Amino acid sequence: MKIAPVLCAVCALAGCGVPVVRPDARQAVAARFDAAVPQAGTDLDVDWWSRVGDTQLTQMLTLSRARSPDLRTAAANVLSARAQAGQSGADLYPDVTGTLSASVDETELAGRTESRSALLDASWEIDLFGKLRNNARAAKVRARAEDVAYAGSYVSLAAEVADGYVDYRACKLAEAEYRDALSSQQDTLTATRSLVDAGMSASSDLSLAQANVANAQITLTSQQADCKVAAQSLSRVVGVSQGQIDALLAKGGGLPSARTFRIASVPADMLRQRPDVIEAEQRFAAALLDMKVARANLYPSLTLSGSVTHSDTRSWSFGPALSLPIFDGGAKRASVGVANSDALIAAENYRSTVLTAVSEVDGALTRLEAARANLTSAETLVQQYQAYFDALDEDWRAGGASLLDREDARRQVQSARITRISQRQALLVQWITLYKAVGGGWVPPTAAARS
Repeated sequence: MKIAPVLCAVCALAGCGVPVVRPDARQAVAARFDAAVPQAGTDLDVDWWSRVGDTQLTQMLTLSRARSPDLRTAAANVLSARAQAGQSGADLYPDVTGTLSASVDETELAGRTESRSALLDASWEIDLFGKLRNNARAAKVRARAEDVAYAGSYVSLAAEVADGYVDYRACKLAEAEYRDALSSQQDTLTATRSLVDAGMSASSDLSLAQANVANAQITLTSQQADCKVAAQSLSRVVGVSQGQIDALLAKGGGLPSARTFRIASVPADMLRQRPDVIEAEQRFAAALLDMKVARANLYPSLTLSGSVTHSDTRSWSFGPALSLPIFDGGAKRASVGVANSDALIAAENYRSTVLTAVSEVDGALTRLEAARANLTSAETLVQQYQAYFDALDEDWRAGGASLLDREDARRQVQSARITRISQRQALLVQWITLYKAVGGGWVPPTAAARS
């Protein structure tokens, strides 16, 4: 019986009867973003955080890069993927194993005897159908995907730290407003007590003033707790002790200034700067290579092996071993279907990532414009309510207005000032969100660096 015809027949049978759906990851995007892109300011780059001009924020970002548990986990994933790529690449080369042994025996009859032996084994799987080569390529592509995922993790981490920092600073500004409100209420209580003692005001006004002081104290205490929780959240995200975070936060004050930057108006240009898009692309490429590996498993594999014994160099063995996938209950064919399904999922994940990226940028641009308009309205709100309160306060001191009317006007001023703080925070958060949405200044590796 001839081996070659049998081998050809096995190969022919292995390659047929496995239906495959061709994965398609193509996704069209619009020619322009739906919302207007900001054109003022500097170009997008990784130094945007430092150019925001807040020393404490910059220090926290530096600490988070070194100490964040999430980022350390991403770095460990990179190391693991690189090691797996090295392991897969090693399968392309021969495997040589040497064994050395020595023993000493002593018996009453034979006396002392010594023996030594050395054995050299070698084996090498010939990559007939590209299984090993494609498996190694897939592992390298996944390692590159983990590299990009690490960059994406830092972009997300930096945005989370910045959001938390802005939230804390806005919280402290609101706390200062509530503290001023408490002080004002206490002054009002003192003035009201004097008016009641002089018979110029009703005793009910004193009760109202005391209730307002208690309410202001409750609001201030709750706000202080919120600010403490915000600082505790920063400690967790950055990955350092609470004392270190508190020491940093104590050095600065107020909200950082927003720094504008230009972004590309073409979504396709933006997609090249998104780590998650590049990562999804790499994982899709690896899934396609996995399909080739699964199909190669349907075909025979050839392994060359041999051994040499040191004790008798004339004693050696060498020869090929051919493994034919004759019957396995359909396991290898099923693995092709699994690999095909994984590739289809990876293709859809890539398409979904592209759509999500464009949507996030459009959403950030839309909310950024709204935040700009709202901040302008908030400035007007504070000015007009302050003017109204000043007039009513003067009237109250002259006895022409009730304390209830005055306190209602004061609450309106306080609410307007808190709204202005919230809108300043919202504007900063939207710049941070937009920066993250367009890739956070990440620069994709060049084609030369990838090869």
